[in-house]
Amino acid sequence: MKRILFVIVAYLSLCSFMPFDPEVAAGSFEALNGKSANLEIVFDKIHGRTEAEFAEYEKDWKVDKPEVENLTLIEANKALKGTCRLSDGKDEDLTVRIVVKSISVKGDYNFYIVLLDKDKKELGTISNLFGKGGMFGTKLNLIKDGAKSTGKRAGTLLKKYMNM
Repeated sequence: MKRILFVIVAYLSLCSFMPFDPEVAAGSFEALNGKSANLEIVFDKIHGRTEAEFAEYEKDWKVDKPEVENLTLIEANKALKGTCRLSDGKDEDLTVRIVVKSISVKGDYNFYIVLLDKDKKELGTISNLFGKGGMFGTKLNLIKDGAKSTGKRAGTLLKKYMNM
C-alpha cells in the first residue's frame, strides 16, 4: 500500500511541473503563408532578472544576444520548411514577435508568439509555450540550447497554424 501511495504522489508531483494546456492560439496566422516576416525577440526575464539587469550581471550577454537571436531564427526557418521566411530585417509588412517571459537557470524558455501587421496590430497569438534548455555548460550555452529549441517550436507551430 505504501508503494502505491508513493507512486501516486510521485506521479502527481511530476504532473505539477508539466503544462496541461501546451498551447493556446487566438486570431489567425494565414497572412503569413508564403510570405516573409521580420522576427523580433523580446526578453522579459532571464534568470529572474530583467534583460538590463541580466546584461549587467552577465557581461557576455551583449556579445552573445545576437547569436541567441540568430540561433532562434535559423531553427524557426528550418522548421517552417519554406512555408514562409523569417528574417532579422525590418522591411517586411509582417512581424513575428517571440516574447520570452522567462528563461530558467537551465535555459528553459517560457514564451508566446504574436503575429503583427505593419501597423503593429495583432493578427494572432500562440501562448503557453516552452522551449527546452540544456543539461551541461555555462549559463549562456544553456540559453543558446533553449534558443534552438524555442526556434524549432516556434517554426513548427507557425507552420501548423498558418495552414488551419
